Amino acid sequence: MGRRSLAVLLGLSAVLAGCVNEPPPRSFTEFMEDRFAREGTLVRCNEDRTATANDPECINARRAAAALAAQEDAAQRERRDAQSEARLLAARQRQATQQEAERRAEVAAQVEEQLVYESQWQQEPVSELPPIENAAREVSAEVSQTGSVTPMPALEPITLPESIRPPLTTISLPRNAKPLVFEPTEPALEEIVVPEHLRKID
Repeated sequence: MGRRSLAVLLGLSAVLAGCVNEPPPRSFTEFMEDRFAREGTLVRCNEDRTATANDPECINARRAAAALAAQEDAAQRERRDAQSEARLLAARQRQATQQEAERRAEVAAQVEEQLVYESQWQQEPVSELPPIENAAREVSAEVSQTGSVTPMPALEPITLPESIRPPLTTISLPRNAKPLVFEPTEPALEEIVVPEHLRKID
């Protein structure tokens, strides 16, 4: 009996020693922080999914991998949204720049058109003035220099040829036309007789 009891005690000691030396399964947080431990555990667990379905480490490693994948998807969505917003903002800026360029071109065209229109009414240069204005300027300069004006020769009369003279229009009255008679609209003044005693005595 002593030997059997000793054998049982030794076996129990070995079992207890094995249980004490076996490390606990790694947690979800450890797999989130340790990339190599997570990937190594997933490789082992994926070899036989049925056998490792209830393995605590496999469960924690898979949870950590799913959480990290969700975080990566969210980050990618944010980056895509930021890129889309940047592209939209750039498109709006290009449109605003194009509209501003078109507006400036239109204003420049209007200003140029206004300048062309106003240039038609500006005073002509002295060299292009009509002969009468040039003559007036010459007379004024001569008077200021000499105090007198040289008389200009009389202009010869101009006779128009018969071909360009305007024809005289003859008006023919009908035979039964009555002559115009102008009658006074006011009665004639009666003769005023001055009395004898008011007449001037020579």
